[in-house]
Amino acid sequence: MLRSPFRPSASRPPRLASDVTWWAGLAVALGVVLCLQATRVFVSDLVFVVDQSRRLALLSLIATVFASPLLAPLVGRLSGGQLLPVATLLLVVARAGLQFVDWPLARLLLAAVGFAAANWMLIPLLRWRARAGLGLLTGAGLDLALRTARTTIDLPWNPGVGSHLATAGLLALLLLTVALVVADRGPVEPRGALGFLAFGPVLGLFHLLTGNLGFAVVHTGWPLAAASALLGLALLVGLATLPFAGRHWLGWVLTTLLGAGGCLLAWGDGWRAVIGIAAATLAWTVLTTVVALGGRSRRLPASVLRIATALAIGNLLQVALLFRYFTVTGDHSIVLALFGLVALFAALEWPRAWPAGTVALLPHIALLVAGPLAGALAWQLFTTREQEVVPSAGGNELVVVTYNIQSGYDRQHRWDLEATARAIERLQPDIVLLQEVSRGWLVTSSADQLTWLSRRLGMQGAWGPASHDRLWGNAVLTRSQPLEVRTTRFRTTQNLERGTVAVQLATPTGPLWVASTHLDDPRQAVTVRLAQIEELLAFLQPMRPLVLGGDFNADPGSPELTRLGESGLIDAAAAVGATDPTSADDRRIDYLFVTGELQPLAGSVPPISASDHRPVVVRLALP
Repeated sequence: MLRSPFRPSASRPPRLASDVTWWAGLAVALGVVLCLQATRVFVSDLVFVVDQSRRLALLSLIATVFASPLLAPLVGRLSGGQLLPVATLLLVVARAGLQFVDWPLARLLLAAVGFAAANWMLIPLLRWRARAGLGLLTGAGLDLALRTARTTIDLPWNPGVGSHLATAGLLALLLLTVALVVADRGPVEPRGALGFLAFGPVLGLFHLLTGNLGFAVVHTGWPLAAASALLGLALLVGLATLPFAGRHWLGWVLTTLLGAGGCLLAWGDGWRAVIGIAAATLAWTVLTTVVALGGRSRRLPASVLRIATALAIGNLLQVALLFRYFTVTGDHSIVLALFGLVALFAALEWPRAWPAGTVALLPHIALLVAGPLAGALAWQLFTTREQEVVPSAGGNELVVVTYNIQSGYDRQHRWDLEATARAIERLQPDIVLLQEVSRGWLVTSSADQLTWLSRRLGMQGAWGPASHDRLWGNAVLTRSQPLEVRTTRFRTTQNLERGTVAVQLATPTGPLWVASTHLDDPRQAVTVRLAQIEELLAFLQPMRPLVLGGDFNADPGSPELTRLGESGLIDAAAAVGATDPTSADDRRIDYLFVTGELQPLAGSVPPISASDHRPVVVRLALP
């Protein structure tokens, strides 16, 4: 059996109190942050490098990496019992590489190594230090703060000196805390393996709901700073509630009911969503703390193999449920299933008493969560500028762009939303019709892309959700405040959910409707697209004058394009000779249509590679 570096020396009596719990807890917090970052990069990049249509291959690769904790005993033996320092060094090297390497295959490998190393590192840290499990909550709060400060974009995707310094600071602090933990021979707090089963579902729920900034923004309708404050406050209230909830089994029952109700309410809008998100996050905090602490006290810890097996099983449960969630484009029953697993594992670990000193640590944990988050919120408020209405520079003319941005991924499968913003900026549009926009999906970077683009470009954003969770769909960016926004989701679909968003704008000559849509993509799905077009035309029928743009996944002369022409819509780009291919496979599938009141004056299909589609640009004369 491997000898733990935490076991007290026989020649030195254990101290009554030790700072090592602090250092171990902080190391856990940093490990969780880096694990979350590696997860986002690995899952998102893999979906685009492998392609989302090859779902069995995706599932196999993700499951293989998420089962990597099973290698922890082997790594420990090969390193001569030095699992913690070896895993820490691997994590630091992998995460540093993610900050500077942009080659997709290299990033995938680095993210996979980073994820595995973070999991290996947690095993020795928590095996002998039960209270260090509180670092899991600290890590969640720190991750929330980092993404809030960067308008939801995670550090591995943020170039620039500030992000590099922040990353260097996290890695240096991790090395320091682990060095202090390894050097210490203070008192130990052995724990079992059962709670590790919950780690996967805990982090899965954090990705989908309790740490999902985009979800909070979309469902509450609040700005980013307020949505982040809601999640952070609920986490802090959960910490404050913990000593009371953990005293009796009734606390588990009430916490579980509160969380289940919250998961259901969060799927709504407005104040219903506010209450639901707050309740779910509070309950998640209480239950996560129980499994993170390891439940009842033990005389000896579980073996590395048992803990590694439990951690791998929990990870695979997370993979299975998240795979189902994104395959059906957002299913609230998966959120309930993840919460149910967390509640079940917490019930099995529900303590008769907390480990000695746990309650005394909670105020300090709360400060470690509140401090960075308060700083991030202050930064957000300081850097947010009020968007002013900018009139069209052309008077009675408008420049309209339709652009499938592929959720920020370019033709080389590199995620770079700044490149997307620069591409749009070059075109100097008055209106941008966007497709494949994500607002918090783990498989597309977890960033709220509409919030970021709207702020980056200084334009107003209108959202048209297509997925069931309302985090993926179409959007409209405009230089003027929308007068009205309408959305619809197609009833007929074959691959992912699809829909349309329509926005009414004020122009110098009167109201104008603009709409962004995205039809189904398998080439053979002609019947599905024709059915979607009928739904689309019925939805748009009363909206005149109209500009309709989007990714129609149909070639010129196809039955789909013929039907749109029969409805009276005019192919504005073709009318001015802008008929170059728009997709990576050299097809013309992205279009701008107008009604007869509008006159196309000029157009182009710029050779921009910030997505697998090229934008279509048309200058229009208003009626």
